[in-house]
Amino acid sequence: MDVSRYAALFLAESREHLSACNQLLLEWEREPSATRQVGGLFRAIHTIKGMGATMGYAGVADLAHRLENLLDALRQRTVPPAPAVFQLLFRSVDALTTSVEGAVVGAEPPADERLAADLDAAAAGIASAAPRSPDASPAVPGDTRLAEDGQVRPVQVALRRGAVMRGARAALVVARAESLGVVSALRPPVTQFDSQDFDGRFSFRLASAASDEQILVALRSAGDVESVRYEEDPADAQSPGQSRQIRVDLGRLDALMKQVGELVVAKNRLGVLASGSSDPALSEVSDRIARLVSEMQAEVIAARMTPVGEVLERFPRLVRDLSLELGKRIRFDVEGDEIELDRSILDEIGQPLLHLIRNAADHGIERPEQRAAAGKSEEGRILLSASRERNYVALRLSDDGRGIDREAVLAKARREGLIDGSADALSDDLLLRVLARPGFSTAEAVSGVSGRGVGVDVVVTRVRALGGTIEVRSDLGRGTTFTIRVPLTLAIVRALLASAGGERYAVPLAYVAETVEFDPRSVTAVRDREALLVRERVIPTVHLRELVRNQPRPAPPRAPTVILEIGDRRVALVVDALMGQQDIVVEPFDAPRGMPPFVGGATILADGSPALILDAAALV
Repeated sequence: MDVSRYAALFLAESREHLSACNQLLLEWEREPSATRQVGGLFRAIHTIKGMGATMGYAGVADLAHRLENLLDALRQRTVPPAPAVFQLLFRSVDALTTSVEGAVVGAEPPADERLAADLDAAAAGIASAAPRSPDASPAVPGDTRLAEDGQVRPVQVALRRGAVMRGARAALVVARAESLGVVSALRPPVTQFDSQDFDGRFSFRLASAASDEQILVALRSAGDVESVRYEEDPADAQSPGQSRQIRVDLGRLDALMKQVGELVVAKNRLGVLASGSSDPALSEVSDRIARLVSEMQAEVIAARMTPVGEVLERFPRLVRDLSLELGKRIRFDVEGDEIELDRSILDEIGQPLLHLIRNAADHGIERPEQRAAAGKSEEGRILLSASRERNYVALRLSDDGRGIDREAVLAKARREGLIDGSADALSDDLLLRVLARPGFSTAEAVSGVSGRGVGVDVVVTRVRALGGTIEVRSDLGRGTTFTIRVPLTLAIVRALLASAGGERYAVPLAYVAETVEFDPRSVTAVRDREALLVRERVIPTVHLRELVRNQPRPAPPRAPTVILEIGDRRVALVVDALMGQQDIVVEPFDAPRGMPPFVGGATILADGSPALILDAAALV
């Protein structure tokens, strides 16, 4: 049988298991006395071993087998979970990741003999049992063959309604089951036992030679067990109404989105032709096509939406390694990992977040003795949170470290001629502009983590390329927060069309707070800049005609005005006319040299003419 066609599936599933391994190891390292993570680690590594052997990836299977031996010793408590063992486990997962990635492309790396020896040595500390041979391994999760001279049973467990600490009680039941054989297909997973939604009901498959009565007695001995049934979980049964999933290559979704984009352009063009025609049949067909394309567009966008947790889940391991390298104690927390983003944006946002996290760990969080001297906890904290704000997603990276020394930044910016020498303070906006200058850094020395002055520059450039914005807030001695806002999707956006100087421009609706009328009677000034008073709030103005054409303002004293809003910042964009809303397709745009920074892209309008897309972040 040719198994090469299953390589992509093997890679995708292995990545999921390895990601779970990193998460479980981080949880276990924080609480070494816990045992519930061992079973999850063992099942994940064993599954990779079985799949690797089936695919003919001998190196993957061998390394997974050696790692499985050590986990088995840890599970049997014949090897203590010491710091050196955790470091070895992390090393092994990293090596297994490299082996999996290489095997799929036909370049499996040679066996790491030192790592293999370390794993064997660690597992050889077992006094009561020898390492298990590959042939004696337990059944792969989901396998219905006999295992350990027994049979595989489907088990459903329900805890009593009033059970105290249901999550811990359920974990104890699973531990009792694992003492009898091999547990697989656990639903919900152990990681969800402590959630508020857990109702005390769970199911699993148990491969064991024990009798039904022995299993029943063992599981009930955990306490607060209301019922144990040997029945299939109804969720496992296929039914016409059951949600089904398949894996689709992202390239196909990209191609589909591109075709939908072309359909949107054609739909808009057809709408213009139909509106100018007296043929009712044409108008009817145009309306129907518009509805169908809009529905298809929504479905394709929904299919591309992915939880941000798929990117955020790799950062806890990164921070753990950084804290060891820097000699610091850092706690990393993630919130809102269920928030969804278009996959194309998600793939691009990882690198900016990586730069910010490394800077926070290196420059932000102080050493334990420095934090103690400042009256802080010796353990610093970095928080990465995601939230929905109107039509975009906000990603906030906060630390409780030393904050940014604005005086030091200001002094260096003056020396390098980056700002006016008369400036006596740095606002948050000016601070970000200085930090984002290529090569600017206040680090006294270049380290392996940061200090070369490329971090914030890369972040700002990448975020702006995604049509997003970035802000910084920092208090000396208390910490720093970077806020990145990106649109939900890049390919197709809803935009407000405006004209100025005879040209049309598109303004993404995600950043439009409202539209008002420019009234000269409401004009005031803030720091020598014209501003508009809108409901007792002073908002700086930008006249689009002056900006793009360097032309005088239109003769009429009143003009449509678009209030753009990004975070807590606003600007009043004064235009010649508003021309309605339209779904626009963001076309690939290589800006020519000298293109103003307020141009964020290009699109084709319904009549077939091109239009520039304004970058709200450059205007606010």
